Amino acid sequence: MSYPYFFVNSSSIEGNRIKIGGEDLNHLINVLRSKARDTLYISDNTDYKYKTEIIDIKKSDVILLIKDKRKIAKIIPQITLYQYILKKNSMEFVIQKSTEIGVDRIIPVISGRVVIDKRKIAGKVDRWQKISNRASKQSRRDFKCEILSPEDINSIKVSDYDLFYVPYEEGSANGGGLAEVKNVSRIGYIIGPEGGFETGELNFLKDSGAREIRFGKNIYRSETAAIYFLSVLDYLTGNQK
Repeated sequence: MSYPYFFVNSSSIEGNRIKIGGEDLNHLINVLRSKARDTLYISDNTDYKYKTEIIDIKKSDVILLIKDKRKIAKIIPQITLYQYILKKNSMEFVIQKSTEIGVDRIIPVISGRVVIDKRKIAGKVDRWQKISNRASKQSRRDFKCEILSPEDINSIKVSDYDLFYVPYEEGSANGGGLAEVKNVSRIGYIIGPEGGFETGELNFLKDSGAREIRFGKNIYRSETAAIYFLSVLDYLTGNQK
């Protein structure tokens, strides 16, 4: 049986009690129709995952009794996706599915080929994080995926990663450059926009130490490439997030 799953802040945990409020309260009561003595699983997104039981339902919050807990730890390697900002539905699809597969961070990328109203960036990031949070709960992850503020491609620090990949249709390596993924702590990869990378962008990434790679003869849409490559990394590293 699959039980409801939520994330809470550590401030919501006191002794052997956990308090749920806000949007999660509405979902718990009005969507899931939860009642007293129902079982819920909770992650504090930091140290522990809890098995709990509802003991009190109020208008402002629900009180849970902790029945059991286990220590959680982030799986190595940590994987970061740099995704050029796509059209609304495509971007949201990438965020949802990448979160379900297990990416740790998603950093949207702005470039000359990305048209976006920068005044609306904060609202978009907030919406993307909510989409990711829902996917994290649905897939019962120990930790949420983090959606960071967008970066310009020239601000990406490839050196922050043990391995950094640039998959694109004219890449020189066809899978052979993935042999080391099991032996590192931090992996980054970047997926370009529809229409591909500009020459200057590719040169910047490769000069910074990024490894180019291609998938084969097929050319994928940006959202397909993001999910496909993450699935390959997840399989090769043995991650079960």
